[in-house]
This record gives sequence, structure tokens and C-alpha cells, in this order.
Amino acid sequence: MTQKQLHQPVRHPSQQTDLTVRVGLVATSAWSLFLLIMSVLWGTGAAPAAFAGDEEGAFTSVIASLPVPIVAGLVGFVALLSFVSAAVLLTVPRLRAQLRERAGVRVVGLLALFFTIITTVLFTNTLLLAYLGYVLSMQFPPISGPVIWQAVMLLGPLLWLIVWAAAEHAHRRSTSRVAGGLPAAGEGQGTVGYVRATASLDEDRGAVRGAGHDEDRSAAVSTSAKVAVTLAVIVPGFYALTRILWAIGIPVGLSDTLYEEGVRTGLWHSGLALALAAVAGILLTLGLVQKWGERLPAWLGPLSGRRVPITLATIPATIVTLALFTGGVGMMRTVVAGPSGIFADSWWATVGPTLLFPVWAVALGWATFAYRQRRLATESRS
Repeated sequence: MTQKQLHQPVRHPSQQTDLTVRVGLVATSAWSLFLLIMSVLWGTGAAPAAFAGDEEGAFTSVIASLPVPIVAGLVGFVALLSFVSAAVLLTVPRLRAQLRERAGVRVVGLLALFFTIITTVLFTNTLLLAYLGYVLSMQFPPISGPVIWQAVMLLGPLLWLIVWAAAEHAHRRSTSRVAGGLPAAGEGQGTVGYVRATASLDEDRGAVRGAGHDEDRSAAVSTSAKVAVTLAVIVPGFYALTRILWAIGIPVGLSDTLYEEGVRTGLWHSGLALALAAVAGILLTLGLVQKWGERLPAWLGPLSGRRVPITLATIPATIVTLALFTGGVGMMRTVVAGPSGIFADSWWATVGPTLLFPVWAVALGWATFAYRQRRLATESRS
């Protein structure tokens, strides 16, 4: 390393991660404040409640069956709790520094889990999952107001999950730096000292690799990750199989009336598009435990061999996980209420596969988490 490189400004990795945490907390605070204001407007009647009404495309979530003032109070309470939590972590440096410790990571993880469960179980239903499925299958129906509001509501849990991931990453970096003999965050050798320590550690690692270690060696895929991916492949596989059979003229599980109606309206062609989107999702899910999920495969030409950015795999998978879970819970409520009309005598084939969507969501979420942990472990040894 040259003298010029030693003296140029370098941002400590912990500072970069801390910036990510702060930006995430700012975004979370903004989301919480917006939803808090809207809850006041809904509760006072100054704005029409997004979750009220029985018209087509409206919310059918748990909160839709409650009086508007009660729902507004519930949404406002959750938004206030989120705002206070984010604001405290954002404005109290001592508490934010604790996010690099295991206890702080666990606290943020519990907050993220709490807001995710409340939002997916109580505040949302199947609308966002349905729209996401159509978009992924290259169909673009008009975006209704309830779809937008469901996306807004799920944005909060997603932001909390990002803050948790950044805090967990900061903890891992701090632990690995201390274990590797580098100064931890806040320990004062300054920029030059940090760069020199980094250069020394890199030289040591280079010597070790030269002695026969493979710098690209990946951490082993855990058994739980393999089981999770298996479940996350079987569920959409069953869903896709039924839709493909219907599209090619094999009405397994359908009544004659329903099948003929679907042929007349083109419903099975739409189902085929959703099935193909599910198949594409299966292939991407397999990447969470395959080598090509870490480095791009050779058939991609100029891009072959490049590392797959961790966020490129984990953020879309997290969004799909949230949509799957909220959609699956919504379908469970639909079955409990009783399928109506022509779907009543074919519910096990039409609605049945979607009852497993919460299982799919949990499996995909765990597989995504395991993938991220494995990739971070690999990079920390590189």
C-alpha cells in the first residue's frame, strides 16, 4: 500500500454500516409518522378510511370488520410505537451504538418481528400478493387504492427488517475485526491506523491463501436451509402444477361448471401466467442453496463468475416473503368464512394450495436468512 493510500480519507466499515442503520431509522420514522397522521385523519373522519367498505377491491383484512375509530386507534398505536422506537434509537447515540452488540441486534429483531406479524396478520389481506403475482407474470391490472395502502403498510416491516439486517451486519463486522486483531468501532488509531491494520491483516490473509486455502470457498449450506428451500419449492410447485394442468385442458379438481366458466373468461390462461411466475420463483429459490446463487453461472457470458450482491437476492426475497405471508393468512380467512359461488365445490383445488402460502413464506424467509448468514460468513473469511 502506497503512502498516498495510507493518508487518503477512508470510511471505517462500521461507519458505513452505522450510516445504513441511521438512514433506515430515518425512513422508518417517516413511515411511522405518516401512518400516525393518517390514523388521526381516519379516526376523526377528516379522510375516508382505506380499510372500510365492502366494494370490490376493498380491504377484507381483520381490521375491516371493526369500527373505523377502533381501527384508526389500533393503526395509530402501532405507528406511534414504531415512531418512538425509531426516534429513540436515532437520537440517542449510546443506544444506537448498542446496535453493534448482540443484545441490541436481538431487540431490533424482536421489533421487526412484532411489526411484521401485526401488519401481515391484522392490517393486510390477499390484494398485494395477487397484484404482485400478476405483475411477475407480465400482467398489469389497474392499481387500486387498497393495493397502494397495503404496500404502504408493508413498507414499515420491510424497513425494520432492513435496520435489523444492518445492525446484525455491524455486529458481525465488529466481532470479526476484534477477532482479527483490528481496532473495533470507536477505538482510536484513526484512519491511517485503521488502513495500516487492514493492510497488515490482508497481507496475512494473502499468505494463508497462498499456503493452499481457497479464498472463494463458501460456507457449508446448513440442513435447516436445505429443508426450508425444499418446502419453499414444493408449495409453489404444487400450485403451479394445478394451474398448468387446467391451462392444457386437464381440469383436475374442478367442477364442470367452473372449468367451462374459466375457459370462457380466459381464467386458465391467467392462471398459466401465474404458474410460470411461480416456476421462475422456484428457480430463484434454489439459488439460495446453490453455487450459482453466490456467483453468476458461466452461461451469462460477460457476467459469469461475478459475485451476486447479497442484497440483490435478499431484499426481493424478503418482499415476496411478506406478501406471501399476508396473502396466505388472508386466504385462510376466506376459507373459514366459506368459499362462495362456483368455487364452493372446487375449493381444495382452487383455494387449497394457497392455504400453504404461510408455510411457503416462513420457509422462504428462513432460507433467505440462512443464505445471508452464509454469505456474510464467507465474506468475513475472504
